[in-house]
Amino acid sequence: MRASAVAVFLGLGSFVSAVVQKCTGSDICFSLSIPDTTVSSGDGDVFFQLSAPTSLAWVALGQGDRMSGSNIFVMYTSAGGTNVTVSPRLVQGYVEPEYNSDAQLELLEGSGVSDGIMTANVKCSSCQSWPGGSMDFTSSSGSWIYAYRSGDSLDTDDTDASIRQHSDEGVFDFDFAAARDDVSASANPFAAESDATVVETSTLSDSSSPDSERQRRILIAHGVLASLVFVMLLPIGAISVRVLSSPWLVKFHAAWQIFAMLVYVAGFGLGVYIADELAYLDNHHPVIGMVIFGVLFFQPILGQLHHSAFKKKGVRTLWSHAHIWLGRTIILVGIVNGGLGLRLADNTTVGKIVYAVVAALMGLAYFGSMFYKKKK
Repeated sequence: MRASAVAVFLGLGSFVSAVVQKCTGSDICFSLSIPDTTVSSGDGDVFFQLSAPTSLAWVALGQGDRMSGSNIFVMYTSAGGTNVTVSPRLVQGYVEPEYNSDAQLELLEGSGVSDGIMTANVKCSSCQSWPGGSMDFTSSSGSWIYAYRSGDSLDTDDTDASIRQHSDEGVFDFDFAAARDDVSASANPFAAESDATVVETSTLSDSSSPDSERQRRILIAHGVLASLVFVMLLPIGAISVRVLSSPWLVKFHAAWQIFAMLVYVAGFGLGVYIADELAYLDNHHPVIGMVIFGVLFFQPILGQLHHSAFKKKGVRTLWSHAHIWLGRTIILVGIVNGGLGLRLADNTTVGKIVYAVVAALMGLAYFGSMFYKKKK
């Protein structure tokens, strides 16, 4: 990534407009200009520009040093592919950003698609603060994030269009002091008649947000552990008690399922931690996970009652049916909730397919074990 301060001299020759620009090695550039009136009053408009190849599905610029709580602006080609759509969005966690209808944006002259490059010149009147954060343009600098996704152009005018997870991301600082100018608050520093001169250039390496990377690792660990429990460990424990024959079978079954529970405790803890950090505890996926966590601890108790009653009477009792059907329900709901989690995290299509295939195969194995038990 290279950073440059650009002095823009408008054709009228009556003022100088300062623009700070940062570009990645992928021909993606972000520029910022802050009118002096905004700095002096502590409130007002700021101008920014997004520029990127049309080979990208979308590109986004965001205010903040991390994804969670950021105020982002997503650019993609509009219907017909000759213009651009800019969608202001808010990020409440490590999930798809939600459209922000309260944002005050104006798409300015010079925006559009030309020679394979899409450009959005934007005046923002609500970038000082937003739900979940704020930015002080009177300070010397500020942290921003960016992201983009490779792929087919979206070609839509819908500002609430669904976007897939980014291919790459990064975090950087804009030099606010260099971006301040004496232009009119309503002037467009990116107008076609502008004459830009690069006065300072430096090179920065791409860097993903450390916070985002940490969150990604926690999400992966949570997903792996929870999926392992409901798609593999618990079903295997249920199947074993039907197809195996050993004096130690009951103890093996109990030990195996308790081990699965302990693995889920670890996965559950990671899930609650990251859901709380991303302000997503009220989402259906973590809510269902918490219900499962509470109910799961009744299983060992019901299992012991079932085993004791079965030894005395030699037939299944109410405790037996409660233990068996609660276990089946927990596994089924857990598998479904895992799919909801993959959707919430915008997992890859391949990941979702693999999860569904393994879950289906394990389901067939379980039903096969029921048939096997009846034949015996």
